[in-house]
Amino acid sequence: MLTISWSMLALADGQNAQISSTPTPAISNKPLEVTITTNNIGSEVYCYTWCHKVNGAEKKPVWGWDDVHTDKFKMTGGNGTYKLTITNIQEFYGLTDAELAGLTELGFIAKTRGEQQTQDLFLAVEQGRRDVYSGGEGTASDPFILKTASDLQSFASTPGDWASGIYVMLESDIDASSLASAIGSSSAPFCGVFDGNGYSIKNLTLSGNMLGVPTGLFGVISEGEVKNLGVVSANVSGANSVGILAGELRSGTIERCFTSGSVSGTSICIGGLVGENLSGSILDCYSGANVENVSDYATGGLVGKNRGTIANTYSAGSVSGFDYVGGLVGANYGTVKNSVALNSTITSYNDFAARFGGNNNSRNATEQTYSWEDMVAGHNSWTSHGDHSTTHPASTFRNQDQFKALTGWNFTTVWEWRKEGEKEYPALRNIKNQVALLSDAYFSSQTSVEEISLSEAYGAFRVGPNPTYGELHLSAPDGILSYEIYNLGGGVISRGEPNGTTEVTIDLGAAPSGLYILRAVTAEGGENIHKIIKK
Repeated sequence: MLTISWSMLALADGQNAQISSTPTPAISNKPLEVTITTNNIGSEVYCYTWCHKVNGAEKKPVWGWDDVHTDKFKMTGGNGTYKLTITNIQEFYGLTDAELAGLTELGFIAKTRGEQQTQDLFLAVEQGRRDVYSGGEGTASDPFILKTASDLQSFASTPGDWASGIYVMLESDIDASSLASAIGSSSAPFCGVFDGNGYSIKNLTLSGNMLGVPTGLFGVISEGEVKNLGVVSANVSGANSVGILAGELRSGTIERCFTSGSVSGTSICIGGLVGENLSGSILDCYSGANVENVSDYATGGLVGKNRGTIANTYSAGSVSGFDYVGGLVGANYGTVKNSVALNSTITSYNDFAARFGGNNNSRNATEQTYSWEDMVAGHNSWTSHGDHSTTHPASTFRNQDQFKALTGWNFTTVWEWRKEGEKEYPALRNIKNQVALLSDAYFSSQTSVEEISLSEAYGAFRVGPNPTYGELHLSAPDGILSYEIYNLGGGVISRGEPNGTTEVTIDLGAAPSGLYILRAVTAEGGENIHKIIKK
């Protein structure tokens, strides 16, 4: 017992007190939050605290028993639960570097100005990691620095460095082709702050086939933050809750991140960026990854299943799944705002497939969300289920002014508008390794000929099915004189002169999937021009 704890007349009021901390145990170079739970000793409670063990001996503080009745030592809370936050242990206790290095235990007593107090309570202290990886101490002012594949592998193998209050930053692109495991798991989620600093994790290759084990660069994130990061040319596969950036976002924030490559799963919740978002926020992100999940439901270009918040995002890859398949989100039970699905193809092998979200029940809340109207429905035509959001031709998204007017995105500090030849697209400002991930068909259709139907003027000309998997049927009661089918580059892929035949079948089976232009002339001189989608 600390000898100066002389006020023992009221010790019984707090003799069963308990102490806990975040982090547990205390880390010598990390912020510390101490919680003391005891009987209700009022609302004005202070903490007498000292270094109980420094290099094996007690170090008495410079303050006395009654000197702690100041704001520095005042505890927050009430009704028997009191907290003290120490942002810097060394500065708070006035320790030298040698003393901090030898600190192993802290002592605490919650007390009032009167005679109420707890018994002595103790917290173990572990030494913080210093100058590991490529530098840094894991604090907000001096984050751990990751620069090499070895750094990343070591970080992914050190769960202690995933804790709340630990900060990590990239200082270069990192090849992750040799990474063997995810950062964060169901039992030890990532709770810290990971700042990509504009760099990318490249060539990530992860495979996890156990049900219940989320797979991604981050397996599970809980109250953590991941920002300013690209994950490029990834190949990630797993069972359920699979995403390139994160398998499961329990809570926390993913902001200003993008992914490319491919992701696949064999069970529920597969997404290009995140497999399942339980209650987190995904803000200002996009994915161009191709997503596949042919065995189960909830497959999306950005997020497989969403119960949290998604805002200011877009998706661009092809998506195929068994059920609840959507361009941006497979199954949405949360909120999605100001987001755009610009995917090339959406395929469902069962039911519930839509351009934007795979389900359309009352829990699917979207606001100012849009999709590309010429997106191709894969295995089947679009179902009557699902959320297409507001559809627009690609020309609506063709320049920054139009895109910004539609979405309301911040193109001053968050996003920028990029041009690569004739391709224009939104990208994240000050983040490296971004290229146009949208399909050629999307860019081509921005300048394509709009459909012109002159059927009423020149007879009942018909063309179908459109979209087509191969055969295209033309018919006109007055007869068809000639036809040509052009690709968007102006090249002729099919031409014929039926000389007045009323019905013509054209085989497009060998033509690549995409958008084409049909021009047909009927016997009465009518010219018919149509857009044709080949699946």
